[in-house]
Amino acid sequence: MKYSDLIQFDPIETVVQLRDANVAAAAQKFVSTYVISDEMAERLVSLIIPQLQFQKPMDNKGFLVVGNYGTGKSHLMSVISSLAEDESLLDSLNHEETKTAAKEIAGRFKVIRTEIGATTMSLRDILISEIEEYLNSIGVDYIFPESGSISNHKNAFEDMMDAFYKVFPDQGLLLVVDELLDYLRTRKDQELILDLNFLREIGEVCKDLRFRFIAGVQEAIFDSPRFSFVADSIRRVKDRFEQILIARNDIKFVVAERLLKKNAEQQSKIREYLTPFAKYYSNMNERMDEFVRLFPVHPDYIDTFERVTIAEKREILKTLSKGMENIHNNPVPEDYPGLIAFDTYWDVLKQNASFRTIPDIRAVIDCSQVLESRIEQAFTRPIYKPMALRLIHALSIHRLTTGDIYSTMGATPLELRDSLCLYDPMIAEMGSEEPELDLHTHVETVLREIHKTVSGQFISSNPENHQYYLDLKKTDDFDAIIDNKATTLGESKLDRFYYVALKRVMECQDTTYVTGYKIWEHELEWQERKAARTGYLFFGAPNERSTAVPERNFYLYFIQPNDPPKYKDSKAPDEVFFKLTGTDETFLGDLKSYAAALELASTSSGNAKTTYESKANVFLRKLVQWLQKHMADSFHVSYQGQSKSLTAWAKGKSIRELSGIPPQETINFRDLINIVSGIILSPHFENQAPGYPYFSIKITGKNRSQAAQDTLRALTGQGRTKQATAVLDALELLDGERIEPYKSKYATLILDRLKQKGHGQVVNRNEIIQDDNGLEYMDQQSARLEPDWAVVTIAALVYSGDLILAIPGKKFDATTLKLLAATPMDDLIHFKHLEQPKEWNIPALKALFELLDMTPGMAQLVTQGDAAPVAQLQDAVSKTVKRIVLTQQTLREGLVFWEQDLTTDSTKSSQNKALESTKQFFESLQAYSTPGKLKNFQYNTQEVTSFKSSIKILATITAMQQFISDLGAQTAWLSTAKSVLPEGHDQKLDDWIDRVDVLRGDILNDLQSQDFSKGKINTSTFSQKLSALKKEFINTYMDLHTKARLGVNDDKRKAKLMNDSRIHTLQKLAGIELMPRQQLNDFHNKLAPLKSCFSMTENDLEKSPVCPHCNFRPSVEQPKGAGSQILDTLDDTLDDIIINWNQTLLDNLEDPITQGNLDLLKTDEKKAVDQFISSKQLPEPLNNDFIHSVKQALAGLKKVSIKLTDLQAALQKTGGPSTPDEMKKRFAEFVDTQTKGHDPGKVRIVLE
Repeated sequence: MKYSDLIQFDPIETVVQLRDANVAAAAQKFVSTYVISDEMAERLVSLIIPQLQFQKPMDNKGFLVVGNYGTGKSHLMSVISSLAEDESLLDSLNHEETKTAAKEIAGRFKVIRTEIGATTMSLRDILISEIEEYLNSIGVDYIFPESGSISNHKNAFEDMMDAFYKVFPDQGLLLVVDELLDYLRTRKDQELILDLNFLREIGEVCKDLRFRFIAGVQEAIFDSPRFSFVADSIRRVKDRFEQILIARNDIKFVVAERLLKKNAEQQSKIREYLTPFAKYYSNMNERMDEFVRLFPVHPDYIDTFERVTIAEKREILKTLSKGMENIHNNPVPEDYPGLIAFDTYWDVLKQNASFRTIPDIRAVIDCSQVLESRIEQAFTRPIYKPMALRLIHALSIHRLTTGDIYSTMGATPLELRDSLCLYDPMIAEMGSEEPELDLHTHVETVLREIHKTVSGQFISSNPENHQYYLDLKKTDDFDAIIDNKATTLGESKLDRFYYVALKRVMECQDTTYVTGYKIWEHELEWQERKAARTGYLFFGAPNERSTAVPERNFYLYFIQPNDPPKYKDSKAPDEVFFKLTGTDETFLGDLKSYAAALELASTSSGNAKTTYESKANVFLRKLVQWLQKHMADSFHVSYQGQSKSLTAWAKGKSIRELSGIPPQETINFRDLINIVSGIILSPHFENQAPGYPYFSIKITGKNRSQAAQDTLRALTGQGRTKQATAVLDALELLDGERIEPYKSKYATLILDRLKQKGHGQVVNRNEIIQDDNGLEYMDQQSARLEPDWAVVTIAALVYSGDLILAIPGKKFDATTLKLLAATPMDDLIHFKHLEQPKEWNIPALKALFELLDMTPGMAQLVTQGDAAPVAQLQDAVSKTVKRIVLTQQTLREGLVFWEQDLTTDSTKSSQNKALESTKQFFESLQAYSTPGKLKNFQYNTQEVTSFKSSIKILATITAMQQFISDLGAQTAWLSTAKSVLPEGHDQKLDDWIDRVDVLRGDILNDLQSQDFSKGKINTSTFSQKLSALKKEFINTYMDLHTKARLGVNDDKRKAKLMNDSRIHTLQKLAGIELMPRQQLNDFHNKLAPLKSCFSMTENDLEKSPVCPHCNFRPSVEQPKGAGSQILDTLDDTLDDIIINWNQTLLDNLEDPITQGNLDLLKTDEKKAVDQFISSKQLPEPLNNDFIHSVKQALAGLKKVSIKLTDLQAALQKTGGPSTPDEMKKRFAEFVDTQTKGHDPGKVRIVLE
């Protein structure tokens, strides 16, 4: 059986040239040989044909047909243009639905076809010269104006089409252009912008004229990055063009239905031939219909071919046709699937000399040839060689589909098996129940053999997704070199690189504590006290450690696992030793590879160095993962002569609980080492500092200073956080919730030192804090308290008033505690000394309590340490400050009553100045929030009593605010009421307004004599007068409201008129283009504004002098008459419009031009229209069928709307008198201008 027995092969021998369609025989062949898929038919029927036709109104646009070289783009344009030019070609079209739809355009156009070649002419000059030459050949005399003489081409195209209509009144003009994209790519930036603007103008004239435009391009230019620099011009072109894309499915349809057509019998034979092979591939059974239709072309061939965008002129249909010619008379193979897969395209591509000029393609060809040569010469398993070469070709093609020939994207063995239909008869002989998996394994074997044969050169695989790809940068097999290097490394070098991995898992910094030694400062948690201890982490043995480092709390040693040095374990209580003992082959292999890769990187440069470093990072990740996974059982830990595993040392302890990690997470290496070390060294820490505080939250070296600062803020009352509470509690400074430093052993130590000093003597810093090998502590022998906690304890004693803290340039007592808390911790830690506070100021404290109307005796209680009077004092101070602030705001805004400020600017200024001074005084008192702080009260008695006058100002302004509050709502209501009424229209209203103004003057004059400092003013008399005026306004407003609004009955009448059947009739008639719709709009504009309101009550007006339902304002709305009279007039108007529109329809339907259209109507439609003309009455009810029939009858008429103002302006150009001839001429010119481009016999002018 030959391929020719299974396929009706119709070769594609030549590429379609658009201009060939000018010849009738060629056009007939183009139409008859064009195969149309259902998808393409839908685009033709729903988009292309409706856009080309001109019988029905539509927003017509230009067309761009998008398709790569050889996809049938020119063929499609030839078919469309041939049908548009010659109606007789419809019978040659091979798709019934398309044939029916194409009747709308068949034979309706004169067609200009052109292809743009190598030229420097502008797009305008090219297309206009083609149009002028063609018009001249068909007897149309028209020359376009020069480009420099016009601002746009729309008028020129209108004039051109007017000349065309005179010779061909019933036809349109179609311009078809091929190879437009190649031309645009050659244009310079400014030239391209001009070309695109002209292209946009062409798209725009398609909307209003019977001119149409189609162009062929190789890619969608609106989305192309090549034209991003003219994005704005492209966007405007896009608005006036539609794109038709020749999709991958369209190409497959052409291949199946024309190039490789088959009858039912042939399809059955192909299915029978392919079915035995289907079990070897993932989806052949599911795609069997597609395999049969495209046989012998593999369906994935076309998909892959389309992605080789790097080669532009690749012509898919012509390529497949040539491939089919080569095997057409060959027998179909029986022992493997005889399919043409995309790897066969490699020979076509590399033999094309023009493709080799493209750098990326040339690079892939050179790489592929090296691989092919190695396979031909050195492939170790010759039986696999054919498949190996196919795989090289396929990967070469695939390399050109990824956009970037250096990307790490490729194809998996599974994808290559299925997309190439790779096969080996040996798989069938195996007789396995899973032949698909066996073939997959076989393809993987061949790929590995290729990799081995070429020593990894130019071919790589991604272990994460198992994709193989050509690696153009891979000129060496780095993996093999690393393997060779790994066998030469000694034990000491392995230890060095082990420490690199260990440094990663222990999260060590690059900078060591001592240069040249692998030693870092390290921190462990003293778990019983939840506090940090500082020591050292060292990679190596004790005798390798630098002796220059000062002593710390502990030492952690990680001993070399492969080549350990000799050292003596002194069993010291501060030393812990870790040794890796439980390694396996995986760890040793990765360690050797890691060491080898870094050794090679150190002696390499460029790409090789980068590659070695990259691979070293991969091995390092594996080492880190191994250590993380095996940390619990691979390390032995020695302490004071005992050696156990990590987990054995932690026996009886919950590692997860100590680490604080959630159940779903795994503890990391560093945290496990730190926790076990903390458990081991806990007794040593206890012996070092038995008096150290017990914290309830974890304190580290990083958060200690912040926690101390947080606690200082808590002492000032700025909010006590959980952290601050924990610190205060640990330092024994709390008694319940109250700060009480006297029970703290740490505070007691400081107070004892202070008491030992005589009067005027201080305690210096070095008497509290001592140095220990570069670290400072308070109570070095027992508590070993860090300076941060010493500062917190001192601050608590400052808070209680027991001492004053001095730093360079400043002193802090209980009144300046906030300043202390805001001072940097480092400044506080380096304080100068501590000193005792001064004595109490009793007279001034009594004056302060009296100023705030509090019992003076409370001052005595304060001196006894009672905090309750201080709390009451602070409450009164806080309220007074708030009252002053509000009063100052009132003064700024003004004490406005009935639109007049009750205070003068000079009074405001003096009062505000006094209040500001008083506010500052009371704000300063807020610092004295404890008895200890009041001991440092800085004011004398005279200073305190000087603020009594300001307290009186507060009372005065409060009374004035009360007066405004009592009458403000009434006066504001009356002010609004005044603004609602019109002035000068009614004597009664004017009289009411005058009485309101008189009352306002009386009240304001009375206020001048009032003394507000004595308290609240009686406002009852004024309130009664204001209420009387309000009542009078409400009665007047309700009368005006009744006259200006429709009542219940008129509202119903308006609603009935809005739903009148006459309006429904007019709304349906308005859908007819020639109807004067403005008359209906004017009717609605008069009826709709009539307002109804019958819900308002007196209660509504009590709240606001304006109706809340309709917002009626007499000052704004001037009634145009009674509502009932207006409704009568509108009712009559509706009858007049019905009569006029009825007559307009009759006049136009009886027009001779329209009479010709009546014969084109269906029988029922014509009957309804004829009946209307004879009866001269609209049918009842008026249905949509009648409206549709009238529209069809009047379709040939063109409505031109003219505004009366525009007509008047045209007739009054000179502004002076005119002769009848001048007036007639102006009118004729105006009408000609308005109807330009339209057939005058079909124009109907409607005055708006």
